[in-house]
Amino acid sequence: MVDSPDRRPFGPANILRNDVLSRRSFLGSSLALGAGAMAGATLGSWPGPAGAAVGGDLEIMAWEGFTLDNELKAWREANKVKVNAAIISTQDDVHAKLIGTSPVRLDLAEYSQGFERFYVDELKIVKPLDIAKVPNFTAANIYPQFYEAPTWYWNNTHFAVPWIWGLNALVYNPAMTKPITSYKDLLAPELKGKLTFCDDTIATWPMIARLAGFGSKFPNISKDELKVAFEGLAPYRDQCRVFGSSNGDVISLFASGEIAACFSVWSGTPVETAKRGIKTIYTVPEEGAVMWCDAWFMPISAQNIDTAYAFMSEAVAAKTQAEVAKAVNGGAVNQHASALMDADTKALFDYSNLPEVFRKSPLQGQPPRVSDTYATYDEWTQAWTDFKSSF
Repeated sequence: MVDSPDRRPFGPANILRNDVLSRRSFLGSSLALGAGAMAGATLGSWPGPAGAAVGGDLEIMAWEGFTLDNELKAWREANKVKVNAAIISTQDDVHAKLIGTSPVRLDLAEYSQGFERFYVDELKIVKPLDIAKVPNFTAANIYPQFYEAPTWYWNNTHFAVPWIWGLNALVYNPAMTKPITSYKDLLAPELKGKLTFCDDTIATWPMIARLAGFGSKFPNISKDELKVAFEGLAPYRDQCRVFGSSNGDVISLFASGEIAACFSVWSGTPVETAKRGIKTIYTVPEEGAVMWCDAWFMPISAQNIDTAYAFMSEAVAAKTQAEVAKAVNGGAVNQHASALMDADTKALFDYSNLPEVFRKSPLQGQPPRVSDTYATYDEWTQAWTDFKSSF
């Protein structure tokens, strides 16, 4: 379920690998496809003029469970839009279809944080957006932390529309341990052999740096600091008996009673363990959590332009946001959505004090692909591989 990163030097001819993220692992099996969407549809070729009105086929590429099949069903029917959704397994599935001289037609696709400059400046596979054509995406509607943040906006240009986010943090079984309020609690003697890590680098790497005191520097820490950070994991590794190869593996380990806690994992994990009769608790400890955020962008091969803009606008409408946040245990970017949420969905995140959420759990990118100063993505990958092999 988690991809093994390519170890060769990065570049347009050698696609950046990314194991973004086991948090989606179970969504597709539990969410039925809407009548107007076809998961995994064959994507068409690029040639042809852009569409001139809302309607027709819309080719998108998104994470499983994040295609808005149910949430936008009425909109699709009203506008006679047929969404053909190809599913992302890893982020490089997206840019693999867009590089080269004959990019595959995609009207919309998602990127996760850390890919923005790679996509826009290096691969040049992103169309700048006319944000006026996304009328729900305004400063009055969108939390300021998402509206013109540099992950999606620079040089006075919007390159993508952030639309769903969440926090990866600690999950534990309250029947097997006392409440956990700090990562230091994971080192309690009674948790010996009852801790695991999930093979999810976006969830784990920023927290590894944070526990070593380098959190504010991540993803730009030195090679020596990288060594110190992984040396600092030794006490946590010694608490583990097994390693969770995916989010699904972690859920199975909770269900079998083999683990009492997971170092950093998707916030929806308790929903999945509950389906197996095991209560687990997702908690943001005093050290904070690791934020993720997905954004819609318009690829260079887009044809149905007007419909793509309309889809993005509907994706960030308050009602849609409330519904999709419930479906994926995610966070809304529309500041009016929380008023439409049920109590459990609203309680996932502190919408009344989002600046504090960002302070404790900032949105951070990925290590550089090439650097003489900082530890590179390849070096992080090697350190992570060595850590896993030490179990």
